[in-house]
Amino acid sequence: MFGRSKKNKKRIVTTRRSAQIKKKEADRPNIQLIILVLAFLVAGILMIFSASAVLAFVRYEDTFYFVKRQLLLIVIGLVLAYIFYKLSYRSLRFVTKWLLIISSVLLLYLIPQAVFNIEMPGVVTLNGATRWIRIPGVFDIQPAELAKLAIILFTSFWLTISDNAKNKIEKWIKGYKNNEYLHPILKFCYKFLPLIVVVVTSLLILLERDLDTIVVIVLTFFAISFAASTTKKESRFVLLMLILALIVGVGASIIEPYRRERVQSFVEILVNGEPENKQGSSFQIWNGLIAIGSGGLFGVGYGESRQKLFFLQEAAYTDSIFAVFGEEFGLLGSLILIFGYFYFMSLGLQIARNAKNKYLALIALGITGWMSIQAFLNIAANLAIIPFGGMPLPFFTYGGSNTLVTLMGVGLLLNISKSSNQETKHSR
Repeated sequence: MFGRSKKNKKRIVTTRRSAQIKKKEADRPNIQLIILVLAFLVAGILMIFSASAVLAFVRYEDTFYFVKRQLLLIVIGLVLAYIFYKLSYRSLRFVTKWLLIISSVLLLYLIPQAVFNIEMPGVVTLNGATRWIRIPGVFDIQPAELAKLAIILFTSFWLTISDNAKNKIEKWIKGYKNNEYLHPILKFCYKFLPLIVVVVTSLLILLERDLDTIVVIVLTFFAISFAASTTKKESRFVLLMLILALIVGVGASIIEPYRRERVQSFVEILVNGEPENKQGSSFQIWNGLIAIGSGGLFGVGYGESRQKLFFLQEAAYTDSIFAVFGEEFGLLGSLILIFGYFYFMSLGLQIARNAKNKYLALIALGITGWMSIQAFLNIAANLAIIPFGGMPLPFFTYGGSNTLVTLMGVGLLLNISKSSNQETKHSR
């Protein structure tokens, strides 16, 4: 009797220990994703230093000026990433609502200066574009960057609302059945609410002259919508709307003079191998191509880029940082970087596949799509595969909002990977 009870006690202790080990394993985030993101951030800091050191010394007498600011942004971003990593399922819905409200209010705040030239406190207009709100002594906020994450979260939420919630909304709309004006409007808004949010947000961003962000938002939105489609009819509708959006995007590129010049430069490079006006609208893309071409197979070496000094300047550590990377590390280094983004995409899609429900799967897909689309479009623009724009390269480009929102997205991906691990462990 005594021997048996002792054995039972040992079994209970062993079972408890194995349960604790399994719980710890389930709580672990995706280590591969953490290592990859940290590698990107370190490489990004090194590239920002290489691309900005001379300009920082000339302007501020401090070669580490931009690096120090970027390090501060990364620290804040990692704190935000941890907060989003720890968010509960219910808290995420609450955050979604406030992210959408805050990003919309901030976008509206830019409109008076962007459209009517009415000076607004803190609003910054640069090269004709009004996209930033300056926090003195800290950094500039770009509301459009926050809108990317807000739309991903809202779209994923709305496309996966429960049948009970749908019934409540439909019942509320039926209460206005006798109102011949309001009832059809409410029905339309209910059916196409995510699309309406994307269209309105895109119009606000377009007024602030930021077509590149709209392209990322629209492509990400349709990726989520296509993944959420349950019938062929829904899938065809999404593809049709995407085609219409692309047509509108081409029209927007041609209407605005400075965008038309960029498209013209792209066509000239495509047809003739070089642009006619190398000192005008083609200056940045042409010097970026010279930088990439100068890199050869192995590059000129870290810190040895010439184009960053007198030609790319501010673009060297922002939109054209890939060109500097290509010059310093050559074709081989560029391919490794591109492979890194493909690996990031594969990890994100794996997290989406393993997510414990459709809502989290769509969020993971949206975040992965957003960062991957943005990375490949930036690289394609620097290689003159598409017309050049002002799109940041995730984890590398210097900038406040882009860095913070990107790390918030990474935090959510890790959160979803953790929850999928817990689900897998419980199902065994």
